[in-house]
Amino acid sequence: MKNVSKIVISFLLVLTVVLSAVYVPVSSYENDVETSTADMLLVNLDTDTVVYSKKPNNKWYSGSLAVLMTYLLAYENIKDPDTVTFEVEKAFIDELPDSDGCLDDFEGETLTAKDLMAITLLTSGSDSAYALAYLVNGSDLDGFVDMMNTRADELGCKDTHYVSPGFSEESDQNTTCRDVYRLYSAVRDTGLFGKVAQKHYRISLGGDDDRVVASDASILNSQSPYYFKYANDAKFSYSEKTYANLVVTTTYHNMTYMFVALLGLNESEKNVYADARKLTTWAYLNLSDRKILNDNEPLAKVRVESGWGDYNLELYTDDVAYKTLPNDFDDKFLDYKKDAPDKVTLPIKKGKKIGELAINYDGAKVDQVNLIVNSDEGLDMLGDSARFGNYVIDGLLGDNAAGADKSKKSDKGSDSLE
Repeated sequence: MKNVSKIVISFLLVLTVVLSAVYVPVSSYENDVETSTADMLLVNLDTDTVVYSKKPNNKWYSGSLAVLMTYLLAYENIKDPDTVTFEVEKAFIDELPDSDGCLDDFEGETLTAKDLMAITLLTSGSDSAYALAYLVNGSDLDGFVDMMNTRADELGCKDTHYVSPGFSEESDQNTTCRDVYRLYSAVRDTGLFGKVAQKHYRISLGGDDDRVVASDASILNSQSPYYFKYANDAKFSYSEKTYANLVVTTTYHNMTYMFVALLGLNESEKNVYADARKLTTWAYLNLSDRKILNDNEPLAKVRVESGWGDYNLELYTDDVAYKTLPNDFDDKFLDYKKDAPDKVTLPIKKGKKIGELAINYDGAKVDQVNLIVNSDEGLDMLGDSARFGNYVIDGLLGDNAAGADKSKKSDKGSDSLE
């Protein structure tokens, strides 16, 4: 592996990630890791930083990753998944297209929606996904697919399209690495995820009849040669037509990454798992989370026009900016560019967005945050006092209204960046 000092930031393009409130660039840090998967994305989830990408917007078959959307809709539409049940009948399984057999061992049994969610996430999950679709929307399968595509649009998955709740080899059921990242982020944010997406899930069928469902993602299996001990959760898909697809999250030293891969070409050697291990290991060894902006310091100022005199108003960010950068990061290469009007007029409410601040590192844009006002300005002009920037004027409209010499400076700091 190259020495970290030789890591060079290569900014390929800029994109606003819908899931994040701040600007997230599509950046790729050069490395010498050899990979074979066609499309990949590696994102630091702590800082919403894309640290590696390879054709992240390339469309490919969703494979079994499509069931992630079915799980999400089930979670959002089934009020009590512990009590809502589904009877697994042979006739139901026999009529399924592209059946994967994940419910075969439960034929004749009654499963809760929660059980079905676990089976959907841990196995190829196509049959259980159809069962969840039935619980959500009855026999109207086309209506459920419409719900899937509508929800994809809401998540910003503009390059994703579904034709079924489960696995399909139709070319119209496709997605991209970037859209899988958005979808899996939403799935992981659901309240049930930590309960049903464990490496093993136990289903109680009454009496002593308990069944254990294990994840079919080899990267989670400690007995597999493809095991990666830092992996938390994963969804794997493979067919001869769609090849290998994978989404997995890993955590090491309190840093969490999501790796997404589509079109893994060599399934027999599980190269997609090897690529996940190699790229995330490289990231953990060579990259660090850095605080590049403080939320409690003035970042810029804007001129306020007031009938009582103009003054400078300090602007702050509405969030702390952390980014994942090379270990040899040097803040002397940071610079900031304000995009805000020269003047504003009163009144201004606390939290109002005035403009934006671009953050550049070594000449390349790495982040963008909002510039806001952190106090009400001119909203209490009809009361006994009014606040203008660093000044509070008592009795503004009373007997002392003409006494500007009675203005007193507040304890708010006055230093700011241009």
